Amino acid sequence: MNISGLGANGAIDLGSLASGGAVDGDQGGGFGQLLDGLNDAAVAADQAVTDVAVGAGTDLHDVTLAVELESLAFDLAVQIRNRLVDAYQEVFRMQI
Repeated sequence: MNISGLGANGAIDLGSLASGGAVDGDQGGGFGQLLDGLNDAAVAADQAVTDVAVGAGTDLHDVTLAVELESLAFDLAVQIRNRLVDAYQEVFRMQI
């Protein structure tokens, strides 16, 4: 799912963030890629809010979409982190 049309804010692919797959040549960078996407979403939302604050003619609808997209990306990152911590704890409890 590629969400685009956020004006100058760019597009963030939540589908690739959710998959956590490694990029070509990247070894185990799934969670790092997720964090990079989260950072991109935060920067886009901050820029959109700043544009509205200074009166740069940014549509309020685009700002709302950017802020909600950041919120969804953050919630996704938290849920994936929780799953990773649960998996680590489960492996740690295994008896050898």
